[in-house]
Amino acid sequence: MATITVIETGLVIREPAKVAQALAAAGVTYEVWGTGRMPKDLRARDLADTEKLAVLTAFDADIARIKRERGYVTADVVTLYPDTPNLAELLAKFDQPHVHHDPEVRFVVQGRGVFELYPTQGPALAAELHPGDFITVPADYRHLFRLCEDRQITAIRLFSDPAGWVAHYVA
Repeated sequence: MATITVIETGLVIREPAKVAQALAAAGVTYEVWGTGRMPKDLRARDLADTEKLAVLTAFDADIARIKRERGYVTADVVTLYPDTPNLAELLAKFDQPHVHHDPEVRFVVQGRGVFELYPTQGPALAAELHPGDFITVPADYRHLFRLCEDRQITAIRLFSDPAGWVAHYVA
């Protein structure tokens, strides 16, 4: 379950209903899909392409529902681990405030990551996502992403454009 920190005050929100409420108030969609369908032998490690396909298959019903409801056309799996080649360069693409002209849709399968969210109204939030958390950051919404201390995450990504996302950096 996600943990929210109000950046300005340091207030930490852990109660599931309040986490969902805080994200909804910030204009961010949040769901808990759980990870019970995740094959146990694929947890806590980097995945080969065939194993990524197994992850997509495990969550096919949720992926199909989101595609149908929101018009996404493609999904993939991204894995980042301490031994990922060029990890620092990859992370540098996400860790500065930016927007995308399409929503950023992520479902955390394993590991953890933080979306810092800067809504146009209301306080900035740091949403630490855990396995089972699903989030949609709306199009043109100022945010950044960083990994937690263990520097590992596996996430399903959904896109409305098959080319994926493009970051537009903002101050």
